[in-house]
Amino acid sequence: MKSISRVLCLTLFALVVAVAARASGQMANLKPEQCLGGKPDAPIRVEVFSDFECPACRALYLDTMRDVLKDYCTSNKVCLVYHEFPLQGHKHSRQAARYTKAAQKMNQKAWQTLIEAFFLNQEKWSADGSVDDIAFKALGADQYFNLKKLLLDPAIETEIDAEVAMGQKLDVQSTPTFYVYALNKEQKVVGFLPYLMLKDFFDRIVK
Repeated sequence: MKSISRVLCLTLFALVVAVAARASGQMANLKPEQCLGGKPDAPIRVEVFSDFECPACRALYLDTMRDVLKDYCTSNKVCLVYHEFPLQGHKHSRQAARYTKAAQKMNQKAWQTLIEAFFLNQEKWSADGSVDDIAFKALGADQYFNLKKLLLDPAIETEIDAEVAMGQKLDVQSTPTFYVYALNKEQKVVGFLPYLMLKDFFDRIVK
């Protein structure tokens, strides 16, 4: 595990060049509502393809990306994007993806709240399908009923399909898979990466 992590860390560090420049291309096309944290003009963008029933996705969010949100997204040093990539073998992950996609249409805070609730309670709802109960407890009555209205929009299914297709085009074969865009370069990372490794990399680019 240490040797693999070291390789990933060194690969990320290879992105660092002498002069920092904002990532271009796809970042410029992002809309503010696509960022789970931060804004589209942040100097670093991280795009995660994730499945809510995936234990490694849970660990990546709770142990790594949650700190990225707090330490880097709040100051707009990083734009964190989460793409839904429900795997076929997971019975309830598509339903959880529908709920978070609806929460995304509400506001950033509701979106973050629901993602965290699904990962924190992964063992329960992935076993009994209690996605709706988790959403109600996490959001409260007012936001929950707003969410239920948004879930009626057929565009939600289309948006999830589009994100899955995007991941397939990028050759995402397992979750979590994420891409770091910085300094006009792109780096693909498959699997879990400790927060301190991302932090070291981020700190070499943004102060």
